[in-house]
Amino acid sequence: MQENQYTIQTIIQSVFKEHNYKIKKRLIYDNALFGGLSSKWIKLAFLILPFAMYAAIFNPASFKALGIAQAIVFYIILLVFAMQIVVAVSYFNNKKVVKTATKAWEVYFPGIDFKMILSSGVTPYMDFKKYYEAALSDGLVEEALKDKMSEAFQQMESENTHLVEAMKKDKEKRAGK
Repeated sequence: MQENQYTIQTIIQSVFKEHNYKIKKRLIYDNALFGGLSSKWIKLAFLILPFAMYAAIFNPASFKALGIAQAIVFYIILLVFAMQIVVAVSYFNNKKVVKTATKAWEVYFPGIDFKMILSSGVTPYMDFKKYYEAALSDGLVEEALKDKMSEAFQQMESENTHLVEAMKKDKEKRAGK
């Protein structure tokens, strides 16, 4: 089976939103860029879900059978299930997007862990957004963007050598066990 070739911009747009050369991490990643379900449809479904449950419980036939107290309790219980559905769908959607994006990312930057770019913790690539936004404002695409980002990754790693070395030692330690 042939793997699809995605651009760097497509990979980044699946997990970040861009507006005026500024990027912001998405809460629900966009799988539409990889041929999956768009985050807009997922958000729409989440918005409609409580109203659909309300219509199902408080329609005249159901409400007459349940009564006011049972209808309210039943609605609250269904809202709890709806929240669990929202969390589960968001989690599995984001996990699938990260898996696809990571495979595509390794084509361009084999030594750079894509999950570290998405991490909100301390990583050698904490300044990724700053460098990517600078590349966007310069209007770089494809090969020029790849070269610019490769330089940026080298610079970020040189700025955080102690962190990179600690991560390598930890990786070696885990491999030795």
